[in-house]
This record gives sequence, C-alpha cells and structure tokens, in this order.
Amino acid sequence: MRLTRDDRMSIAGHRGDSYNYYENTMTAFKKAVDEGADMIETDVRLTKDNVLVIIHDERVDRTTNSRGKVSEIYYEDIAVLNAGDSINYEKVPTFNEFICWASKENITLNIEIKEYYSEENSERCIKCIENIIDLVEQFNMTNRVVLNSFDAWVLEYIYKKYGKKYLLHGFYPYNEMFHVNIDPTEYLYCACIWEIENKDIYKYLSEHNIEIWVGAGVTQISKLKICIENGAKLITTNNPGDIKNKLIAMGKY
Repeated sequence: MRLTRDDRMSIAGHRGDSYNYYENTMTAFKKAVDEGADMIETDVRLTKDNVLVIIHDERVDRTTNSRGKVSEIYYEDIAVLNAGDSINYEKVPTFNEFICWASKENITLNIEIKEYYSEENSERCIKCIENIIDLVEQFNMTNRVVLNSFDAWVLEYIYKKYGKKYLLHGFYPYNEMFHVNIDPTEYLYCACIWEIENKDIYKYLSEHNIEIWVGAGVTQISKLKICIENGAKLITTNNPGDIKNKLIAMGKY
C-alpha cells in the first residue's frame, strides 16, 4: 500500500492551507483540497474529557481567543472558542468532524498524534492512539492514512500492536524523534527530512525502502528540484496552491 505516486510529487496541506486561512480549521482543510492538495496533515489532541480535537499546540493561546492547556479544558468549553477572528469565526474541529468530511473527499490524511508518552500521561497517550484508530476504521480510512509522531513510543506502540496495518511516518535523522527503542527502519513507511541537500540522507532512506518526504520550509523551485532529483515523493506545505503551480511549471504535477 502506498499513498503517493511515482509519476509526480504529492502535496500535503500543512494544517490545511494554513498560509491563506486559519490553521487546522475546516475552512483551511477544504481550501487545501480546492488548491490541489493530495493529503491533509493535521494534529490531534485529547481534551480533559477525552474528546479528540484538531489543534497543534499544547495550549489554545496562539490559535484561539482563550488561554489554557487543551488537556485541562473540557470539550464543551473548547467547542465555543474562536480559532479565527472577529469577522471570520472558526471553531476548533473535532477529529470526528474532520474525518467524516475527509472520508467523502478524494484525499489522504497525515495524522500527527500530539499526546506523547510519559508515565503520568501513558493512559491519555494510549487512549488518543486507540480512539484515532477506532474512528479511522469506523470511516473505512485505514488505507488512506499515515500516522505520525515525533514520539517514537507512539509509533512503536502502533507497530507492536497492529504490525504494518498502518503506515507510519517518522523523522530523519532519527534523533529528531524521542523515546526511540526500536530501529525505525523496521517499521517506517516514510520519513520527513529537513537537510534537503544531504545526499547521504536520501541514500540511506532509499536503501531502506522508506519514502522521503520534505517539510514546509521548501518553497523555492530550486529547492524543490533538489528534493525531486534525489527521490523525494511528497512535500508538506503551508500553501498548496503555490506549490502546485511551481510543480506544474516544473512538469512534476
């Protein structure tokens, strides 16, 4: 099973079309699809009462009109926050709302699990993983998602329990992740890189059959060319429309 194609570079909207719209909102997700994104990258956390919500930061301060940790706020209070502005109201989506929409679109998903493992957070971390997987299966999205985390404990948990049923996304070099106990080459489907001019990175990942993905810092055609020539298959971007136009100009879309 693969989420990308050999004939062109795939595009993932980083928190949707987060350059032109408020990140991780349904508007940003829908606009990313309109602009040509093949995939939506997003972030999932648990509220105090264990509701899966779409939000990047540990706190709501930066992206809403309130303050506090997501893990310390009940969903009913997050549901009334404004993730937009005084003119363009945007709610914080639930993961259920997001995947219900995505299941009806011609889109794949990169789901970053933001609940990390620690002794005091182990129950919430596992609950987040399992509740995400439950909804992925409920909406028949198993073949259209990659599960992602900077916490290798999360990825290893999924791998040990589910084998290779789920495609797993990590980061390379592997020290970009924490809690690494199993060699990630054993289970990774893809890895995001930042050192795009380091050919040794491309070589290593290619030799281990791990797809090479690049992050949102790649915006120039010259840099895109380096990534493509060295075998990268997907770019995650804040501005899907802009990257699409550049790939078209390069004959790679």
